[in-house]
Amino acid sequence: MQDIATIEQRTRAAVFYAGSSAIFIMWGVLVAAGHALSAFYPRSAGMIWLVISAAGCAGTVAIVASRLRARPRDARDWRLCWAIVALAMFGAAWSHLLGPVVPRPMIYGFQPSLFLLGFILAGIWMGRFFIILGLVGIALLIAGTLMPEPWWRLWMAVSQSGILIVAGIWLHRVGVPR
Repeated sequence: MQDIATIEQRTRAAVFYAGSSAIFIMWGVLVAAGHALSAFYPRSAGMIWLVISAAGCAGTVAIVASRLRARPRDARDWRLCWAIVALAMFGAAWSHLLGPVVPRPMIYGFQPSLFLLGFILAGIWMGRFFIILGLVGIALLIAGTLMPEPWWRLWMAVSQSGILIVAGIWLHRVGVPR
């Protein structure tokens, strides 16, 4: 029975990883676009990130909804999606409140580090990959705070989008049965 439970747990993790890969890659591309556009149009950064966030949320919901349609109704679980929404709303509220008081690089690093904390917490249930991903991402963000402004945006684009895209590719490889 223990072997069956282990196989069931591994199968569930593989299915989750495969579904998550598209979301990670999509957000990686969107984050890179957000930083690039913000660098070229810094006065429009607020609107740019609003559009990027809305597009990412809509894309995430579409991917999750399409994957859930294939599962029986009683097997659907939206708790993780609602947890992400709560995390995003918490981060957005605090970013708005702290924006005028905190140095800009810290605000740029707050929201990604909050989501990376979410990866670490997800890793408690889903496996050490998420814990490692969160820790590496936070370390890269902390290292980036040492860079001056012109390089800071480039560092954020590469470190944030890079970690998401690499994670998506890794999750796809792990999630696809061989």
